Amino acid sequence: MSQHTTNPMVLPDDLPRPEDDGGADHLRGSPMPAIALPSTTGRMIDLSRLRGRSVVYAYPMTGVPNVELPAGWNDIPGARGCTPQTLSFQSQKDVFATLSATIFGLSTQTTAYQQEMSDRLGLSFPILSDADLKLTEALRLPTMTVEGMHLMKRLTLILRDGVVEHVFYPVFPPDRATEDVVAWLRSHPMESREDGVAASVEIYTTPHCPYCRMAKELLIRKGVDFIERDVDGDSKAADEMAARSGGRTVPQIFVGGKHIGGAVDLEAMDRSGRLDAMLGDPE
Repeated sequence: MSQHTTNPMVLPDDLPRPEDDGGADHLRGSPMPAIALPSTTGRMIDLSRLRGRSVVYAYPMTGVPNVELPAGWNDIPGARGCTPQTLSFQSQKDVFATLSATIFGLSTQTTAYQQEMSDRLGLSFPILSDADLKLTEALRLPTMTVEGMHLMKRLTLILRDGVVEHVFYPVFPPDRATEDVVAWLRSHPMESREDGVAASVEIYTTPHCPYCRMAKELLIRKGVDFIERDVDGDSKAADEMAARSGGRTVPQIFVGGKHIGGAVDLEAMDRSGRLDAMLGDPE
């Protein structure tokens, strides 16, 4: 039996290792279902609509201060360690940003339950609630039942344009959950100019935004094709923009899936030559 520890950040030395039961073997290459989930940002987020790369880590259940976890929690393989897992992603948020990957947490607790954890830990990324098990059932995610609660088993999905590109399962130890993910992202970079293909450019806009017009005019002058996404009156597109960029102002600009900021940032990158390095040859 695992030793008892009351500090959620200190994991028992003999924490049981989960086995690969094949519960995630079918996920790679699967399109994400069009299901909007509530999040700790207050927005509904549909992972199937996100472009570029996203990292979604799923976990069973975080604890609440001064509230006992289910009996025998430490002895259930893959149960203990959700708070350290979450903090491992928070501590590496800047690394994920440089790798053009957006982080999301995912569990079957309610948003109110998750919000307490998010506020207490000072998280900078959304936690998604699948309390109704809609996404869990649609994707056939691996689960376990503890004291009548349907909980996700710990895993990490790397999504690209709404499709599961890679899966980490099982995940152990939970407090080093990001190490393999970061290593994989670094060894599988998004397309760059070395492959001879110009990086794709996406710009989120509204019709009467002068900074949007400024950014588009710069790209047009450079002969760069871009995909424009009008968020005016389109709440889903606005939520997608906010989930990817962390902001709700326009424009929000992405080059090769990497968020570079707004019009002023785009102009600064153009003056420094960094924009050309990112774009490659658009001809």
